[in-house]
Amino acid sequence: MSERVMLKGYLADARKRYREKDLEASGLLVAIRNLLNPYEEDMTLIDSEKALIMMQRLNECISDMKELKEKIAKLERELNG
Repeated sequence: MSERVMLKGYLADARKRYREKDLEASGLLVAIRNLLNPYEEDMTLIDSEKALIMMQRLNECISDMKELKEKIAKLERELNG
C-alpha cells in the first residue's frame, strides 16, 4: 500500500474521531448547562457532583480534540506536500 493511501486513511480516521469527540462535547455542554441552572433559587438543589464529573469528561474531550486537530493539520500538510 502506498504511503499516500495510508495517510489518507489516517486522516479520515482522525477526522471521524474529531467529529465523535465534538458531538460528545456538545452533548456534555448542554447537559452541564441544564444541571447548573443559574435561576435556581435554592443552590443546594444543584447536583454539583454530577456537573463536576461531566466537566472533567468535557475537559478530556476538549484535550483530545486539540490533539486531533493538530494531527489532522499535520496529515493534511503531509498530503498536500
